[in-house]
This record gives sequence, C-alpha cells and structure tokens, in this order.
Amino acid sequence: MDYTHNREFLKVNGVDVENSLDSFGEDTYIEILTIFVNDINDRLNKMNESLNSNNLKDYATYVHAIKGESGYLGFSELARQTLEHQLKAESQDLDFIKNNYQALLNEIARVIKVSKIYLGQEKLN
Repeated sequence: MDYTHNREFLKVNGVDVENSLDSFGEDTYIEILTIFVNDINDRLNKMNESLNSNNLKDYATYVHAIKGESGYLGFSELARQTLEHQLKAESQDLDFIKNNYQALLNEIARVIKVSKIYLGQEKLN
C-alpha cells in the first residue's frame, strides 16, 4: 500500500497530526518535513562530533534544534527525548546522555523512516 501523504499513516505512527499537519496545511507541512529529512544527517553528524568531544554546550544546541523541529512536525516522542537530552546537556549530565543516546538515535531513525514513507521517498516494508 502507498502511504504517501496519508495522514492516518502519520497518526498510527504517533504523529500529532492535529497540532502539526492541520496547523500548517499539507503543502507547508510537506515542505517543512522535506527540509527536516534532508538536514537530519548533518545535524546527527554535528551531534555525534560534539558528544564525542564532550562538548555539551554544542550538543545542547543541536538537540534543541531537533526538538523544535520535531515538535512543530508533531513528533512528540522525539521532542520529549530531545528536550530531556538538552536539559541534561545544560546540567552537564554526560552519563545520562551516553546511557540514553542510542534510544534517542533509534527514535530519530523511526521518525525519519515514517517521514520518508509519508513523503513517498521509501515504501513500507
């Protein structure tokens, strides 16, 4: 089945459609989501670099940007996790970040997969 631009697909996958897609309108939502998907690898690389160098100030900045974008796009769980990482980075809690980093990466990967299916860039396996 083709889930391109299928709002029910987004809902089933935990996207807060009412506060994202409905607020923007479909065309604007698709445009913003496309930019998010296209830019995420660069953001992830910068996140990794800052974490690997224990630069929590920059790490907080990168997760803050993802938090804002994911919140606007209706990815509530990703917004929650990135907020938590941002706050922990600001309080210099490197142990929390390292212990929960893989879970954050997994959620980002899930969101990107859902996004690409919605945008028609991938098919559901």
